[in-house]
Amino acid sequence: MDSALPPVGDVAAAIGLCNESFEQRKRFIALTLDEERLLQQLQPRMHTYSDQLIEAFYDHLMQFDAVADLLQHDATRVRLKDTQRRYFERLLSGHYDYDYALDRLAVGIAHERIGLKPEWYTGAFGSYLHHFSKALQHELADSPAQISSVLTALNKLVLLDVTLALDAYSYASQCAIVNARDDVQNLYDEQTRHIQKLAFYDSLTGLPNRNLLGEQVEQMLAIARREGRTLSLIYMDIINLKEINDTLGHEVGDSLLKAVSLRLQQTTREMDLLGRPEQTVGGTLARITGDEFALACFVPDGDAVLSLVSRINQAFTEPFQVEGVEVTVRQRYGVVLAPHDGDSYETLLRHADIALHQAKARTDQVCFYDSLLGLKIRERAYLARRLEAALVKGEGLELRFQPQVCLATGQLCGAEVLLRWFDAELGWVSPNQFIPLAEERGLIDMITRKVLQMAGHQRRIWQEKGFIVPGRIQIKLAVNVSARDLDDSRFANDLLLLLEEEGVSPSDFELELTETGLMRDPEEAINMLHYLKEKGFALAIDDFGTGHSSLNYLKDIDADLLKIDMSFVRNLDCDQANRAIVQTIIATAHIFGMKTLAEGIENEAIADELKRMGCDYGQGYCFARPLTATEFEQRWLSSQAADVMA
Repeated sequence: MDSALPPVGDVAAAIGLCNESFEQRKRFIALTLDEERLLQQLQPRMHTYSDQLIEAFYDHLMQFDAVADLLQHDATRVRLKDTQRRYFERLLSGHYDYDYALDRLAVGIAHERIGLKPEWYTGAFGSYLHHFSKALQHELADSPAQISSVLTALNKLVLLDVTLALDAYSYASQCAIVNARDDVQNLYDEQTRHIQKLAFYDSLTGLPNRNLLGEQVEQMLAIARREGRTLSLIYMDIINLKEINDTLGHEVGDSLLKAVSLRLQQTTREMDLLGRPEQTVGGTLARITGDEFALACFVPDGDAVLSLVSRINQAFTEPFQVEGVEVTVRQRYGVVLAPHDGDSYETLLRHADIALHQAKARTDQVCFYDSLLGLKIRERAYLARRLEAALVKGEGLELRFQPQVCLATGQLCGAEVLLRWFDAELGWVSPNQFIPLAEERGLIDMITRKVLQMAGHQRRIWQEKGFIVPGRIQIKLAVNVSARDLDDSRFANDLLLLLEEEGVSPSDFELELTETGLMRDPEEAINMLHYLKEKGFALAIDDFGTGHSSLNYLKDIDADLLKIDMSFVRNLDCDQANRAIVQTIIATAHIFGMKTLAEGIENEAIADELKRMGCDYGQGYCFARPLTATEFEQRWLSSQAADVMA
């Protein structure tokens, strides 16, 4: 704050104080030379009262809390008392020139700085004059007529001092207000710049963000419309960023994103990217989300975009050195061309995102937007909304039960529970449509819970009817479990609670997990499966032979059943390779103490062959297609119950 105080000379100039104006002030107050000499003559006699006056002066000040807080330190009071002593001596010096006036201004500035208010300042002078008068009466007791003249001269001088100090105080206060206002304005400007940066620039890379890209693309679209040019919006994502974050840490990932942005800028900045001056990019590079960047630029055609992508790919062939680690980046692109693919920023951005996702689905590196892609995306989004609503409301969802049969006896041993969905607008929707969609949109956990709840309810009904009798008539209902379900720490407890509410036991159910799904995170999945088995669930590995699980994982899972995928079963009678694979799976299962179940058995010949090979159970159209609860009850449960009870 001290550096912000105005110099005394500046204050004097600001209030119009100079030699002439100071002398005029003295004339206004009628301070004469005789009075100045009178005060000068009195100085030696009053010197002996100096300490007494100062102590009385500070005793008066210390009565007020606010002033006492300013003067609470002994060192501060000692320093100020020395200053005050010199001032009182100068007050009676008889030399009141321009330098004296500047000294009074300095006092006013200093008081404003330390927060000593004018009323305290003037009050202190009142105290000083009071005690000075008493001392003067004592000193001039033999010359009472002179006392009045001295007090008159001193009062005039004090008024002169006070007005000079208050003028300086007032000006210093104005300067403080101006400085404070400037500080606030500077802070506001700085915060505004910061907010603007947050609003329009990516904090990690410093590149324009989605908002700023939008403004600039709209400006470029106006140029494209006016000049008949083609604008390209290229969406690029770093395919392996998540893998880098998971294996090397997010610090490396963030450093990589900075390095990627720098290399992109170097590749696209003010250069003839396509070999002809009129095709220079002259566009905007932005970071849209965590691993996605966008480049908006004018191009003559789609081939020019491919040339640009090739340039970027060439620049990215050299690995990045980040945090002492060498990292190779893999990227893909979604491309839109305006005005053909859209005439607004939001439309182009949405279509570029669709093209990028299509590149991901096709495992292509570059995908240009096609209106059919947009239609398919919208259809899938609509289907996902309808599916979620059906799961929440429980409307249009039905279960089917496909019998599982003991190949040795032909008796029913279980049933796989399958979900079917009828939508009021779309009709029957194939599981091949809505199950992958549920996986993609994060709805599969809702499906698993819904199927188990519905299956538990149906099983309780069959138990109440006497079709399933623990210890005599026992079948297990097999429910498919997604790998995503095992990622949810709440999954196991949710299943237990659902079955408890339906009044059935975990031992009545078999949970099926695909071999491929198991390999997403084997250790975590195995821990969850062990817990579920401890609670009574049977465990099955579905579609065995189509994935890449190791025998170690197979041993650690401690599953009860291996389901042989139908792709190996259907041609078992005429494909020796499939026959060898099936025989190996059966042998492997028996080594680990597991049973086997073959899926997709379509005729008795294959069923008999599987039985000879040692397969335990079978499932397929040879026995029955998936049945409604009523059909399953009539064709399988009622007859089995009758046989047992006979």
